[in-house]
Amino acid sequence: MTMYSPLPQEDSASPSQGRQILTRTPSPHVNRKLSTIRNWWLVLIIFVTSLLLMSLSLTSHQAPTHPAIKPIPENHQLADAIFHKVAPKNLEMDLHEEKTRKLLTEGDQHTDNPKQLGLRSCSDPVSKVGFMKTHKTASSTVQNILFRYGLNSDWNFVMLSSGSHLGPPSNQYSLTKPFSSAWIETVPWHAMAQDQGYNIFALHTKWDQGEVERVLGSGAKYVTILRDPVDEFESLYNYVHFEKTFQMDLEQFVSTYVGGRRPIQRVSGYLGRNQQLWDLGMDKKDITNHEAVKLKIKQMDEDFDLVMIAEDFDSSLALLSEALCWPLVNMTSLKLNARKKSAIEKLSPKSRKILKDWLWADYMLYDYFKKELERKKKV
Repeated sequence: MTMYSPLPQEDSASPSQGRQILTRTPSPHVNRKLSTIRNWWLVLIIFVTSLLLMSLSLTSHQAPTHPAIKPIPENHQLADAIFHKVAPKNLEMDLHEEKTRKLLTEGDQHTDNPKQLGLRSCSDPVSKVGFMKTHKTASSTVQNILFRYGLNSDWNFVMLSSGSHLGPPSNQYSLTKPFSSAWIETVPWHAMAQDQGYNIFALHTKWDQGEVERVLGSGAKYVTILRDPVDEFESLYNYVHFEKTFQMDLEQFVSTYVGGRRPIQRVSGYLGRNQQLWDLGMDKKDITNHEAVKLKIKQMDEDFDLVMIAEDFDSSLALLSEALCWPLVNMTSLKLNARKKSAIEKLSPKSRKILKDWLWADYMLYDYFKKELERKKKV
């Protein structure tokens, strides 16, 4: 009998092998939890990747392909000059010095324009007067002098059937358009005025020299009055109650709107920045254009026989007396529409400086004719 050892059976196991290794199968709940964690990690990875890509994109676009926008100059006149493509060197030109040099070069004896020289060349009292009534410049006082003289002389006055302004008949108080002679053709006394003519034009309007001349005819003298633009604007702001429109006093307005370079619409369509030039007929598009303002001043120097200055009112009245050949006694007056000193809003030096810069165009006008008044006083 052959002896042998039995071969180990595959299904037999040693004691140590007899312990079965148990493998756990995760429950559905755990699977869902693991899936959620994986999803959130995926979202986080996508988010971080997106941030990195955006950062790289912004970095690559730091150098723009278009020219850089230049900062707006602090000086309003220079900013307006840049906008209207006016050479900065032209801003330094003094119009009155230019005129003085011209007069000296040509010689006063060769000039036959009394308006230019301020000559006292009248012999008879003037019977036709065109007065451009500017806002808040003591113009009501001058108007009263003219009206009183005209009433005593039984003169005819240019006006509509009612009201105190010469704007469009549909809304005479909206001075958004220059005066037109056609506006007074429907008044009941038009036929009489055609026969006798008009003598005085002295109501608030937006000036148009040619149209006023069409109404008054030949032989008329033309006068207006100006005031320091900052003081004029302060008076206008408080008299017309701009604080109701802008919901702030003038000091705040200067800081918020003018200093902040915020857009400012004209109140009622015609009251606001550079009001004196606006009254004298300048358009919105030209009123901050240095070259257009310069041309306007030169044209006014030709058109007006006298431009009065409110801060030199007594001298202005004396010159008005001579320009119209009216006795000086007729120049007596009382202040009209004047406020108490306590009602005048006192501005800080900083706000006055900002306003003066903002109103540079009215200052060009005012400074020119202030010098012209001084010149006429010496003639």
